[in-house]
Amino acid sequence: MTFYQKFIPTAFVPKIEDIDYEKLREQGVKSLFFDLDNTLIAYDVDMISNQTSNFLKTLEKSFDIVILSNSRKHRVAPAVRDFKYVSFAKKPLKFGLNKAKKIVNKQKAEIVLIGDQIITDVFVANRFGIQSILVNPIKKSSDRKITKFNRKIANCILKGVKKRYQKAYEELIEPYGK
Repeated sequence: MTFYQKFIPTAFVPKIEDIDYEKLREQGVKSLFFDLDNTLIAYDVDMISNQTSNFLKTLEKSFDIVILSNSRKHRVAPAVRDFKYVSFAKKPLKFGLNKAKKIVNKQKAEIVLIGDQIITDVFVANRFGIQSILVNPIKKSSDRKITKFNRKIANCILKGVKKRYQKAYEELIEPYGK
């Protein structure tokens, strides 16, 4: 996999509710790793909504769910309610994915990471050898400084992706953020 390919997600959907979970199950996916911040909740929100919690509980009937976040435990633990989680995941390092994989005890081919960032979510999933689904951020204006910085770096890298992998860029990245 070339440098630029590591920033191409397996799929793009506008939001988590738009994902075809039945298709994932048919493909043998058994575990869903969700990014927390700006994938499940905005950065300026303290807890997963009842609607999102109920949605995830429905998914738990078919999948093992683990929520990953680079945020510290004091933010993540109360935010995720009773779901399994890995805080201080250190994405794009593989540290958090290794912890989450141990929690679910599944093969990499059975895991998908769902997140809103190219640098922390898509890149780490590709490096780890699992599928990734890129979604639009819930509330980009709530991003922390490091996330804003990561998004600027991602935009520079995506210019290289567009140049070298135009079809993948048009299908999987261009709709991102619109």
